[in-house]
Amino acid sequence: MSNKQKILLGILAAITSVTYAAPPPPPGTGPACWPPPCVPIDGGITLLMAAGAAYSVKKFYESRKKEESVD
Repeated sequence: MSNKQKILLGILAAITSVTYAAPPPPPGTGPACWPPPCVPIDGGITLLMAAGAAYSVKKFYESRKKEESVD
C-alpha cells in the first residue's frame, strides 16, 4: 500500500468518525433549535467538503505528473 493510499485512508477514516450524529435528546425536552423545523445539513456538507478536497488533491497530483513528463 503506497503512502498516498495510506494518507487517503486515514483522512477518510477521520472524516467518517466525525460525521456520525449525536444521540437524540430524551423525549419531552422540546425542539433542539428554534424556530422549528430544523434541517440537519451538517453531515451532507461535511461529505461534500471531503469529496471536494479529495478531488482537488487528485487533480493536483495529476497536474504534477503532467508537468514532470513535459520537463
